[in-house]
Amino acid sequence: MWEIISGKKSIRIQILWAICLSFICTFFILAIVELVAPDLTMLTFIVVFVGLFVIFTRHIVKYLSTLTDGLRTISEGNLNYRLPITRQDELGKVAEHMNYLAEQLQKQLERERMLEKSKMELITYVSHDLRTPLTSIIGYLDLLKTHQFDDVKEQERYIDNAYNKTQQLKKLIDDLFEYTRLTNQDVRLTYQIVNLHSLLQQMISEIEPVAKEQGITFEIETNSTSTMVPLDVEKIVRAIDNLLVNALKYSFKPGSVKVKMLGLPDQIILSVENYGRPITQEQAQQLFERFYQLEESPKNQKMPYGYGLGLSITKQIIELHQGRVGLLHSEGHYKFYIELPLHS
Repeated sequence: MWEIISGKKSIRIQILWAICLSFICTFFILAIVELVAPDLTMLTFIVVFVGLFVIFTRHIVKYLSTLTDGLRTISEGNLNYRLPITRQDELGKVAEHMNYLAEQLQKQLERERMLEKSKMELITYVSHDLRTPLTSIIGYLDLLKTHQFDDVKEQERYIDNAYNKTQQLKKLIDDLFEYTRLTNQDVRLTYQIVNLHSLLQQMISEIEPVAKEQGITFEIETNSTSTMVPLDVEKIVRAIDNLLVNALKYSFKPGSVKVKMLGLPDQIILSVENYGRPITQEQAQQLFERFYQLEESPKNQKMPYGYGLGLSITKQIIELHQGRVGLLHSEGHYKFYIELPLHS
């Protein structure tokens, strides 16, 4: 109650108090002075009143000056500066809002810097990864053009190598297109209710021929064969396929890949497990970062060459579905898992 009466939280009441006190003090001062000098004019009353009003409101004016100086400092680019909040009235709220605005501008500027840095890194990586296979293609075509081969068998080998390099380029361009599309804030999902178990079986049946040639078998475990899940089918197929191809590429051969699907009341947990060469904890933490590749990535002519975008794309897709993706790794045992909610 006292805070309301005193005007601690209202500048209007503070000004009203200043007017009242100025009037009362002026009346008493002039009443005392009039005993000595009886012919005082209205101008004297106004001068004394204004002087007292300035004195009683000096703390308000001083704080306004502080706000003005602070805003000038922020407007000049010093977004680290914060206005002092020493009042609980409207001016204090103005200072709080201006500090919040400066903080948001600082965060936005930092995001823009990170985005610019990210773009430059992307250009650097893409330039390097495009140049490497392109240089090889030009080299092989130059050998073919100038007939620098000993026999038909060597000619065919040059053609096969050039073709494989073009497939690498196509894979990189497709991954880049998908990655940039997923990082676009306007990306939208087209949900369909699908049987995830049936979709998973279909995907594995398509990759099994290649797996058998490399001595890899797929095993499926599930506690439900009729789980209907709202998904963007095209994107989810891309995300799961990246995990399957990754397991096939990095598994010990011969070996097996276990695909498990666990249906819970509120979510589906899908996991892909395999055994491969152990990696460090630091490497495991970076696997979902774009363009990150293990130093000793296996090169397999039957598998698409990777550029470190597959797992990053998977992460983007799952997060767009309000889900989560992660890795559990221990002494060469890899378990990539996807958690998908049962609501869109």
